[in-house]
Order: sequence, then structure tokens, then C-alpha cells
Amino acid sequence: MTITVTSPVKELDGTKEAFISYLITTETTLETFVAPKATVRRRFQDFVFLCNSLSRDFAACVVPPLPDKHRLEYITGDRFGPEFVEKRRASLQRFLERLARHPTLQKSEYFRIFLESSEWNAESFYRQKKSGDGVFENLGDALLNAFSKIKKPDERFIEIKENIDKIEENLQTIERLYFKIIKRQSDLEADYREFGTSIVNLGQFETGIETQLKKFGETTEKFADAWKQMTDREESEYLNQIREFLSYCHCVKNVLKLRDQKQVDFEELSEYLQGALIEKENLVSTGKGSTGLSSFLVDYIKNVDQEQAKKERLQKLDAKITELKKEVESSNDISEKFSDEIVKEYEVFQNIKTVELKDSLLAYTERHVEFYRQGLQLWEEIIPILEDITI
Repeated sequence: MTITVTSPVKELDGTKEAFISYLITTETTLETFVAPKATVRRRFQDFVFLCNSLSRDFAACVVPPLPDKHRLEYITGDRFGPEFVEKRRASLQRFLERLARHPTLQKSEYFRIFLESSEWNAESFYRQKKSGDGVFENLGDALLNAFSKIKKPDERFIEIKENIDKIEENLQTIERLYFKIIKRQSDLEADYREFGTSIVNLGQFETGIETQLKKFGETTEKFADAWKQMTDREESEYLNQIREFLSYCHCVKNVLKLRDQKQVDFEELSEYLQGALIEKENLVSTGKGSTGLSSFLVDYIKNVDQEQAKKERLQKLDAKITELKKEVESSNDISEKFSDEIVKEYEVFQNIKTVELKDSLLAYTERHVEFYRQGLQLWEEIIPILEDITI
């Protein structure tokens, strides 16, 4: 599947409802699509709806983040300005490419309709879709305590969490160092530009070589332009990809937290069941259960048949135990399935990471090759001009 996001257009210009729409072109061989090629226009809110819908219905999947969802500072200025629009366009394309690389999400109904439907209407489609019909439902009762901790941690997910932490740490180091590189390149650009201007000014006082000095100064300024072009493109492409992948790591950790919650649900339900079984055992062996002396005295005063009261309590406990066993079994099934999916999701994440790392480093390398090729051409062209200087 190949997806491109191009041709941003400002819609409803001059009104408060103005927005940018993007042309999305999809080419695919997936049988779930009506045609092998489709073109549609979508606005940012359509992407938001798609992301939210996938997150809701595929809770065990790592749905990639949208641009600016976690980090806003790298996109500043006018949201209709060319720099903002281009950065968002590139980010939206990466978002769709990540979905296209995901073996489950690429086949989802939402994704297909988003990419090829000419009658897309997020609001009406949302109303038609029943809320909470995903594969992994939350339990009816909110058993999860936000402060509960897993009693029997799974080593697989401890290792995954540690790996994600290391990836984040390395990305943050790269981001910090790259800021220094960009600053250094920007300083070099300014220095070369000032150097070129100084050479041109010098030529005004050097009769006989004024033309050559002017050409050299202009070449130096063109070289400074090449520095700026490379720096701007690297910041727009490479640095933003690093930041977006940090957000992607954040999404993986959120899904890991949700998996932990499923396990906590199972462990807490199991404790409730064990408590009910112990209470039943005590009731059968002593006839008192967990009611205590006070309950016995009240029953005696009211002339209640203790055997009948015991029988009724046993019936209630049996019903409670039966229900808890069902809940424990269901919760365990959900937890195990969720865990199995997370293992698969981590493999998908690793594959996407490898592809994007390869692409980004290749792009970074190509930018530098292009820069040095431009520089080589500029300096080679000035050599014969300088050689014409006669002494």
C-alpha cells in the first residue's frame, strides 16, 4: 500500500471556519478496498476522528499518534502559514504510512472508508458505530484501582518497557545533540554569509580584481544559502521525525499500561473470589462465617432460626462465588488475549521503527550528499575565475 498526502488547500477562506484540506492518494492491492487507487480530501479533524476511532476499537493495538498530540512546540506560528502546513502535511503522511504498515489497522473498516469514501462524514458515521464494540471490553464494574500494582509481573512486558525506555533515552540524546548541530550549522551559515559580504566589500578597494572578489563573495553567499537549505530541511524532516517517534514510544507505553490494568483486574477479581471461598469454608465449618458475635446475638434476639440463616447465607455466597468464577475466567481470558496481542504489537512497532530509521538515515545522508555536491560545484566554478587574476 502506497499513500501520499499532497496539495494542501485552504477551504472557506476568509471565515472563522477556515481549514486546510489535504489530497490523499492511495494505491493498494488489498481486497478490502473497492478499487486499487483512490483519491480523497481530508481535513485535520478527519484524521483526529480516525485516530480516536481506531484507538477505541483496537485497544490492544499501538495506534500511531497524530502530529502535535503530545508535543506542540515544534510547530509554531500561523497554522495557515506554509511552514506549519508543510510540517503537518509530512506528519500526517507518516501517520497514514504507519497505519498502512500495521497488519491489523490497515484492514480496518475505518481506515478503508477514510482513504476511499467520497461520502465521508465523521459525525454521522460515529453515531452509527456502537460505542465499545472493540475486541477487548472493559469489565462492567470498575474494579481497577488506579494505584494498584501488579502482584505477579510478567517478565516479557518488563523487558519491553525497559527497551522502550532505552529507545526514548537514546532519541532524547539524539534530539539534544542535533539541536547543537543545527545551532552550529546556523552559526556557520551566518559566518559564511558575513564572510562573503566582507569579500565583496573588499573588492571595492581592490582595483583590477574587483570582479573576481565580487564573484568569490557571491559564491560564498550561495554556499551559505546551501547551508541554510540543508539545515532547514533537516530540521523539518529529520528532527521532527525524532520527536514524532518519541510520541510513538509514548503510545506503546500507554498500551502497556492498559495491559497491566487488565492483569490487575484479573488479580483483584481472583482475590475477591478467594475471599468468598474462605468465607464459605468458615461458614460451613463454624456456622458463623464472617458475621461475628454481634450478628449471632441479633439473630437470637429476633428468634431467628440459625440453621435457616446459615442456609440463606450459603446460598448467597454460592451465587456470589459462581458469578465471581465467571468474572475471573472472563478477566483471565481478556488479560491473556491482550497480552498475546501486545507481544505481536511490539513486533510490529519494532518493524516500523526499523523501516523508519532506515528511511530517515538515508534521507539525512542524501541531504548531506546533495549539500556537498552543491558546494563542490560552487567552489569548482570559482576556481577558473580566481586563476584569471594576474599578478
